[in-house]
Amino acid sequence: MAKTGSRVTIKDLASMCDVSTATVSRVLNHIQGGYSGETEARILKAAEELGYAPNLMARSLVTKKTNLVAVLVPDIHYYFFQEFFAGLEAYLNKFSYRLLLCNTQEDPRQEEQFIRSLCNGLVDGIIVSTLNSREENELLIELNEEHFPVITLERYGEELRDLCSVQVGNFDAGRMAVNYLYSKGHRKIAFIRGKRDARNADIRYEGYLAGLEACGLQPDESIVRYGDYTFEAGRQAMSELLENGGFTAVIGANDLITLGACKAIMKTGRRIPADISVVGIDKTILTDTHEPTIVSIDFCAHQVGITVGECIMSMINGESLGKRIFRQRSVLFEDGKSVREV
Repeated sequence: MAKTGSRVTIKDLASMCDVSTATVSRVLNHIQGGYSGETEARILKAAEELGYAPNLMARSLVTKKTNLVAVLVPDIHYYFFQEFFAGLEAYLNKFSYRLLLCNTQEDPRQEEQFIRSLCNGLVDGIIVSTLNSREENELLIELNEEHFPVITLERYGEELRDLCSVQVGNFDAGRMAVNYLYSKGHRKIAFIRGKRDARNADIRYEGYLAGLEACGLQPDESIVRYGDYTFEAGRQAMSELLENGGFTAVIGANDLITLGACKAIMKTGRRIPADISVVGIDKTILTDTHEPTIVSIDFCAHQVGITVGECIMSMINGESLGKRIFRQRSVLFEDGKSVREV
């Protein structure tokens, strides 16, 4: 039962569990050693029953930590980042860490302002996602050289070779989408690319080309367009493709592009998948709620968030990561209704 009245303290927990306050502190701060598994379980159970909540301000004065991690994303409207954030938050909550969300709006100058204002003791670590545009990484490299915990998400470049990097399976996603459509008999497969300045968009397209080659198909630039990772750009790109025709299936580089393409297809009176088959890359709730539901490649954004959380906590605690690049495997979900055999 939660304690009523005054705030529950470490002394309360120590008294209830018949241990020292130092032992309680070590358990609650996830500091290993000096107590048994049975003692740990007893303290954690007591903390839950008494409704213990740590005094983060007091803790930061002692530990020199803020228990805050900043996460910079290019646009929170992208469902990938919402699911990523949920996974990251769920993991860090277990260690009494909280997230400070910063929306950079794909602007390098705004990203730099966020980082410079946060790295001076306001947070214990920074997670910096791709900008989906031109990226300047000098500040990140400088922080890393100063041993400040920094993790990059979906950023690429030789200059980042010493930074911890978490990536999704962009190349595999493009290749898997082609392979799946080929297995259903499709031989003319259109592709709507992501943003021109986004390296991950280039890698998805490279996967698409590799898929064509593996299937013995020749690339055809006349059925490739840029979609800018937005619904409207996907709709416009699909409208242009439909004017020329010559394909039986299309792959969208993310869910917003894919849904924009579906809108353009249906607006002309064509049917999905009877007239044109569609495969998306992202697999968020958007493709699950579309009618028909979309066959999609899942980047497993929630799991990516957990992986990033594991990495940032290891860095904050001064532990070795063992490797620099962590890549989440893409997964094909065939349960959508947007592809037919030809």
